[in-house]
Amino acid sequence: MLDCGSYEDYSSETLAQLQRVARQVDAVLLSHPDAAHVGAYPLAYSRYGMTCPAYATQAVGMMGRLCMLDIAKSLRAREDFTLFDEKDVNQAFDNITPLQYSQPMALSGKHSGIVVTAYSAGHTIGGSIWTISNGTEVVLYAMDFNYVKEELLNKGNLLEGNLGQVNPRLMRPTLLITDAYNALYKLPTRKRRVEWFLNSVANAVKRGGNVLIPVDSAARVLEIAYVLNEWWPRERSRKDNYTLYLLGRCAKKMLSFAQSLTAWMADGIGELGSKDSKPFDLRHVVVVQSIEDLEKRMNGSGRRGRAKRAVVLASLEGMSMSFSQDLFVRWAAERRNAIILPQRGPPGSLTRDLFSRWLDRTQRESRSAASAASASATAAAAAAAAAAIAAAVLEPVELKRFSGTEIGVTLRRRIPLEGTELENWLAQERRRKEQEAAREAMLQRTRMMLDADNMSSDSDSDDDSPMEMGMRSLRDMDTIALSEIDLEMERLRSGQSYDLHVKDRGRVRGLDAQNQSYCMFPFQEKIRRFDDYGEIYDLEQFMEEVEIDESTNLAPDAMDRDYESEDNDSQKDARPTKPIKEEMRVHLNCLLGFVDMEGRADGTSASSILVQIMPKRVVIVHGTASSTQALAEYCRDPQVPVTKEIYTPGIGETLNVSSGFNAYKLKLTDALFKQVSMRDVGQGNMLGFVSGRIRFTQEDEIPVLDVDSAGLESAWQAPTMVGDSKLSSLRVALETRGISAHFDSEGTLVCDGKVAIRRKQNRFSAASAAAASASAPAAAAMAGIQILGTPSQEYYAIRTIVYEHFAEI
Repeated sequence: MLDCGSYEDYSSETLAQLQRVARQVDAVLLSHPDAAHVGAYPLAYSRYGMTCPAYATQAVGMMGRLCMLDIAKSLRAREDFTLFDEKDVNQAFDNITPLQYSQPMALSGKHSGIVVTAYSAGHTIGGSIWTISNGTEVVLYAMDFNYVKEELLNKGNLLEGNLGQVNPRLMRPTLLITDAYNALYKLPTRKRRVEWFLNSVANAVKRGGNVLIPVDSAARVLEIAYVLNEWWPRERSRKDNYTLYLLGRCAKKMLSFAQSLTAWMADGIGELGSKDSKPFDLRHVVVVQSIEDLEKRMNGSGRRGRAKRAVVLASLEGMSMSFSQDLFVRWAAERRNAIILPQRGPPGSLTRDLFSRWLDRTQRESRSAASAASASATAAAAAAAAAAIAAAVLEPVELKRFSGTEIGVTLRRRIPLEGTELENWLAQERRRKEQEAAREAMLQRTRMMLDADNMSSDSDSDDDSPMEMGMRSLRDMDTIALSEIDLEMERLRSGQSYDLHVKDRGRVRGLDAQNQSYCMFPFQEKIRRFDDYGEIYDLEQFMEEVEIDESTNLAPDAMDRDYESEDNDSQKDARPTKPIKEEMRVHLNCLLGFVDMEGRADGTSASSILVQIMPKRVVIVHGTASSTQALAEYCRDPQVPVTKEIYTPGIGETLNVSSGFNAYKLKLTDALFKQVSMRDVGQGNMLGFVSGRIRFTQEDEIPVLDVDSAGLESAWQAPTMVGDSKLSSLRVALETRGISAHFDSEGTLVCDGKVAIRRKQNRFSAASAAAASASAPAAAAMAGIQILGTPSQEYYAIRTIVYEHFAEI
């Protein structure tokens, strides 16, 4: 399974497909630490039985755990959410095998031939694109990648160098699975977007109001918080009258773990500025984990006795629940406040609704500007305005005000119990604790009695006697009569009786004997437990407790203990509450703006990269119907040199994307391998021609290829030229040997004006040639290179250089 995501609603419709296939999954690959990629993994692991091995980078595992803990706590704090809890999240992420970038991981079991490798995606910390290889089949899974270096993150591994060339290790996959999320959008440069984002925050601050920036829990929030932290101290008045907050239920842990993941960040982030500083130290960001704490800090006095205003990065990014929704309800009606969206948010969320309103308003203004420009008879202005309509989606614009607009918000929260409801809850809780105490006492008594029976049975013979059979029957009778023991323990605790009636376990004369009870003082003798090797000790009593600094905590078990202690503390301080649901109408009088800080490649760049990858087949997912159709039509264009096998599956649709090639494994004998002449064909690959006879043995599961004793080894084999068949690379090879070469108008390579090198025209069409080049671009025979010229010394010298450029097998 490639990713296991879900959004904040966790509706049964979106999870029905996952529940049907969860037990059939053999391995899970997780790409990014956000809800869209790991949101349903704890549910599938704990409830749907998807306990198969899971793989992710170390950073995705740590930050994904915090993301799901934040979501679980937010849901349980607002409603009776029972699909999964914090314990399920910890157990699910403990099952993940952490990987490093470019680390091949061979799967075990029945899929032992499959190797998965993670490469940097550049979108989130630890975010990955995956290659899944099995023999000659290679699947490239590239979702939400970024090719531009950011302040916190390096660019992804999909492109290498500064020339925009695709990484050779990721080229020509059998199948490419990619997304169409940004297929319709063209982004400005990252420098311009960051400047506009900071200017939008600065303009909102100058108006004297509060600024809300909804962010995720542990993914893109790191980049946004780092950019604001570096920009914040540049103006003293802003620093004195405003405070930059990070509001999230797991915000402290998130920053603590981020400080231990500097190796996954850009170069220089982990360097210490001074002796007292820490790596990735956001010293201008104040971390708060509750609305009450935020209000308490905001009510503190700033300069001249005025209360400080705030710029708050609040989770979650969808604003359908958690702190971001609470602040939106409180701040949206104030004209001086502002809401700046750095992400579009999940489908159906409040953030996506606000983005759609902002987008519609921006497009209407662009159309009005286009019509006004056309009326003024300036063709250049009309063309610019018309182009702005298409690019207005993500083009930076001023913050907009939506006065008089009302937005419906579904607010879920918990309120304390009062009156009769509180009394009933207390009575029920008291009965529950009494029953748990009685059950625990009963289980302890039964355990001690079984230990005594085991000690007495060890001293007897190994054969089962009628006496032992009778003892077992009585033990079964004791197990059945649990209600009687519970009643006796309740009478002891209530003070109604000071004696415990114990059944006689020593006077057994047969299986049909009557059980007698004797009144005795409730005392239980502690018997030491032991096995065949001696006494059994509790190792936890001898373990040394080690204090670990939160800022450098890397141990997963220590992380779990911290989570459990926080959960226990919250349960102790929690008062009895009940969930309620309110439908509210919120007046949107504040300023609203959107600046793309999602860290994804836009549609133009993604299309260009897709062409350079040269896959055999393409599957497009994760996009709207219009964006998916646009990318598919671009790939099907005859002028675009890319495969025409394009698939756009819907939700729940099954595709068969197998290549139809069969790969077989053979084991070469030492005698045959010595006769093979191996040639280097580049990129760490060796190629050679072999001829032999296959034989099967009972000792080896893999067939063996041995020397042909029938004389077939003397059969002549026509030589095959293998190498880079591009004429441009051949031109470089010739010029390095001192031979001038240039291309004429027809694309023929002319060498010293005497020899011409061109591609052979064969019976394949242009589309077939493009497909053949994508499948085997290194074969010179398929490329059909011809050397034309009069036999001369220059002709043979050039031919020798051409032959040396390829590997002959």
